[in-house]
Amino acid sequence: MKRGILLLGHGSRRSTANLGLVALAELVQAGLGMQVTPAYFQFERPNLADTVEQLVNEGVTEIVIVPALLFPGVHLKEDIPAALGELEARYGERVRLILTEGFAPDPRLAEIVMERVHATVAGMTPDGALDPEAVEQDGLTNPEQITSRSRSLIESSLGLRYLEQFPPREGEIVRRVVHAMGNPDAAHLLRFHPAAVEAGLAAIRTGATLFTDVRMVKMGINRAILRGMGGRVVCMTHHPRTTALAREQGLTRSMMGVRAFHQFLTGNVAVIGNAPTALAEVLRQSEAGFRPALIVGTPVGFVGAAEVKARLAGQDVPYITMIGHQGGSTVAVSVVNALLALAEGRPGL
Repeated sequence: MKRGILLLGHGSRRSTANLGLVALAELVQAGLGMQVTPAYFQFERPNLADTVEQLVNEGVTEIVIVPALLFPGVHLKEDIPAALGELEARYGERVRLILTEGFAPDPRLAEIVMERVHATVAGMTPDGALDPEAVEQDGLTNPEQITSRSRSLIESSLGLRYLEQFPPREGEIVRRVVHAMGNPDAAHLLRFHPAAVEAGLAAIRTGATLFTDVRMVKMGINRAILRGMGGRVVCMTHHPRTTALAREQGLTRSMMGVRAFHQFLTGNVAVIGNAPTALAEVLRQSEAGFRPALIVGTPVGFVGAAEVKARLAGQDVPYITMIGHQGGSTVAVSVVNALLALAEGRPGL
């Protein structure tokens, strides 16, 4: 089966107004990694019928049609389904036409609106004039001012409703992760065991060892602060013996890396930012009695990552995780560095 994606806009008599749909199609195409073809329902060509004909002639047998219409009015409810009915009658079994839902209402659109408002209001004085000082902030070079400004913008993006979801110290970690990812949506995916922050801070303040699954996590952690509290970071994934054993047993190096230090997990902190198999091994060792004080588990990927993080979120061991396929070393490092800052009595961001 060959699939095509058709992005259907309304269309305007002003040709320059139609260029936005082309740009949006290019962005979606880059994200999906497959061809996305723009078409217009009215006033502009190629129209819906033209584009379906083009895709069918290219051998496409299934077309997913995404209406780029902001609200579900008469076009989306009646006109477009009627037009697709005519095209289905014309092409029969040669092609399957699938119409997705429209854009609104969707919380992500609300976030875009809020972002536009915050960005505009931040650069204006109370009387509505442009604030020169706010404009100048775009060129901030003082690190403390940059951090303060970032924190303010993150809080504005998240909104009070989301900040109230998290206790104050959890909120500090959330802000740090959102800042590192440049994405407020990250806040919706973070999950905390009720005792996670307390357990993590207690371990760090008493000189815990942090065991990581990859060097990237190890190198990103603020080891100067950790050393000042008597702690250290260990990663065994790239040790020659770990590599040899992984090859002999047909297992991932990150999994073998966990096995190399499993007997030291008890009372320390496991920080898994990359490999789902490493987190799965940490959970096995924890169930076997080698229970960490805290598991920071944010592996990323499409194979096993969401599933093993769901398992982690069902454990009684203290954990901090990011559900779903997203995550990664950057998230794990952000969580740990926020904990280190909190352990020193400073804000997480």
